[in-house]
Amino acid sequence: MASSLMKAAAAAVLFSAPALAGLGKPTLFSDGLSPHVDSVFWEHLTPTQSTWDRWGWGWIPQTCLNHANDNNVSPYDMEIYNVHYTDCGSAFVFCRHNAANLGIIDMIDLFGRLPIHERQYITNVIAVPGGGSAYETSAIVVFQGPVGTPSVFQHEVGHAVDAYHNSVGSSETSLFKDAINADSCVPDDYSNSSNAEDYTQVSVLALYEIVNPGGLDPIGNWRCLERQKNAVNQLQGDAMIPGGTCNFRWADAAIVSMGPATGNGKRAVGAKPTPNLVAGQPGVKELPFEHTSKVTQYKNLHFNEAESAKASNFAVERRQVAFRG
Repeated sequence: MASSLMKAAAAAVLFSAPALAGLGKPTLFSDGLSPHVDSVFWEHLTPTQSTWDRWGWGWIPQTCLNHANDNNVSPYDMEIYNVHYTDCGSAFVFCRHNAANLGIIDMIDLFGRLPIHERQYITNVIAVPGGGSAYETSAIVVFQGPVGTPSVFQHEVGHAVDAYHNSVGSSETSLFKDAINADSCVPDDYSNSSNAEDYTQVSVLALYEIVNPGGLDPIGNWRCLERQKNAVNQLQGDAMIPGGTCNFRWADAAIVSMGPATGNGKRAVGAKPTPNLVAGQPGVKELPFEHTSKVTQYKNLHFNEAESAKASNFAVERRQVAFRG
């Protein structure tokens, strides 16, 4: 597997290019999407009830080990969790550095607000310290720093849906590219950087239209990108409808030691976990190909401390007997 750090570095170079160097379209918003969508997402993307349990120290998915190394954090400081949502019979594996800005409850809450038919395209959710950025690579989403808003999670998960939902990159189809050419704007400056980034930003607006009782009209003159929005609806709208249960999962990564220091006797090592999802099991598939997205630097994010404070009512440690709240 190619190093995700190399991919991230290449992405950072691409991101530093002028905003209009790619698509060259006028923008609907000059300040990003979060100020315009996250208040509605916090209100109308309801959390999914879940329980979680933490792995014993010493073991880590190979994928999480790779991303810990690529983000220059110690694998020994990673916390690994099985997260069991009520809308999927198999657990998602979360990996969190112990100094990450996102707490495990925040991660579970924000990921669980997205529709399950989008979430099922993700294998691992990872949080590490950082300045406020995120990326997706080969069905893994990595959050670097204080980026805990629904729009960020939708954007990054949206890259996996773009890549895998139609077995081809939906953002590179003639349907979507023709829509870009026919429309007079894109959502924001970052959307101009590539077809893929435009597609995932449009998917944020498409999800907003689905969950907001007033649709997109309250957001402003969005019809300058109506063809793009309609194309996203056609290509992945079925995955963005809330409700239902997962109907497939990707196979889990191999489980490996965090490193040689697990054998020095200074800290107890837990029992080695067994992968929950193995290719060949009913509904479990091998990831068909690898891909990566750009590292997105986020600004003007709108957080909601009140909603974050409620998250523990929905994400409950598995050893507890009953849900709270």
